Amino acid sequence: MIKELLYKWFNLEPLPCQSCETLKLQLSIANHEKEQMLSTILSLTKPSIEQQTAQDIDYEKVKPKMITWNVRRQMLEAEDRKAAQLLADQKRRNEEAKKINEDIGKLEKEVGIEEGVKSDA
Repeated sequence: MIKELLYKWFNLEPLPCQSCETLKLQLSIANHEKEQMLSTILSLTKPSIEQQTAQDIDYEKVKPKMITWNVRRQMLEAEDRKAAQLLADQKRRNEEAKKINEDIGKLEKEVGIEEGVKSDA
């Protein structure tokens, strides 16, 4: 009661409570996020792509390039050689992994480790 009288006599503003300050802060954050979303949506509706005029187009870049059959054949053969090399490397790696697994299996049989029990190490 005395506190209220002092605030009234000396024209002091009452101190806001902590929950009120938290709510104000959360409201300002929510409003800021809404403003950002609205500006993003509005920016998507604006036409940002400029139309190119006929004078700006470089026809040399657009024109199809003529490639002779010999050059095209060489390119295709090079791609096929690369693909065959990759397949051979993959096959070799698979064979090596299979051989390693077989060797491990032989060693496990010699040591007497059961097939069903595997360690995480």
